[in-house]
Formats: sequence, structure tokens, C-alpha cells
Amino acid sequence: MKRGATNTGILASLAAVAALSGSAFGAEEAAVPLDQSQCTLSSREVIEQFVDLLYRQKKVRLAFETWVHPDYIQHKPTLPDGREAVIKFLEALFERSPGRIMTVHRIIASDDIVAVHYHSQADPEDLGYAVVDIFRVKNCRLVEHWDVVQAVPETSENENTMF
Repeated sequence: MKRGATNTGILASLAAVAALSGSAFGAEEAAVPLDQSQCTLSSREVIEQFVDLLYRQKKVRLAFETWVHPDYIQHKPTLPDGREAVIKFLEALFERSPGRIMTVHRIIASDDIVAVHYHSQADPEDLGYAVVDIFRVKNCRLVEHWDVVQAVPETSENENTMF
């Protein structure tokens, strides 16, 4: 069953805002419990494991096959539902830009909804994009995804950064 973005105030209720700590999780710790119906990880903990594999280690297929449900609901209009299409998209992205930098600035969690705010750059000189990936987590699996992507401009009308 699809769960739409009609839940008003989801983002407003993301009160548990915290910056992701610098500690990384090892790949050997990224295994999903065998019985996912008995999952003891919080939605945030699932996303932290996923973030380490995908955003830091760039192990796209391992991240998705470990943490993403095969019937993943995709709200990005350029990709179909399911995890295989996004695996192919991201593998091609990392192949085109092997030095891609994905700097996670914060993870925001509320119940089963978790947002990851990060800076994606092809290389250190690239201004890149400010991205917020929003996931719904169920039984230790990412089951739904939305994103907001904005190019980082050369100049700004204020002294604040996008991060």
C-alpha cells in the first residue's frame, strides 16, 4: 500500500534534529537482522547504517540489497519504483564521478520518517547540490523515498550556507 506525502506536518514534526556524528559504522556491522519482523533498530539507526554504506563507502548495491525493500516506493519522478533502477542510476553516477563527495550534514528522524541532508559534489571544485533524501522505514528496510535537490549557487543574498 502506498503511503503518500499527505501527512501534514511530517517535516514540521521532525523535532529530533541532530547532526550525524563523525563515527562510521563498519561494513561488517551493516547486516540486517535475519528476522526483520523482530527488528530492534530504530529508523534512524537503519538510515545511519545505510548512509555509511552508500554515502561514505559508495557501496551502492550492498547498501540497497541490505537495507532497501525490493518493492521500494520511489517518488523521484525520473525513476520507477523498485530498488534496481536506483541502484543502476547511482552506480552510473559514481562511475561518471568516481571522486564524488557526499558530505552528510544532518540526519533528522521522526518515528518511521528519516531525512538525510547532504552536499553532493562531483569533485572538490564543484559547487554541487544541496540534497534532502526523505525515507520511510519499516521493519529495518527503507520502503519509500522522496528527495529535494537544489543546485548550490555561486553567490548568495546572505552570508549563510545551504548547510
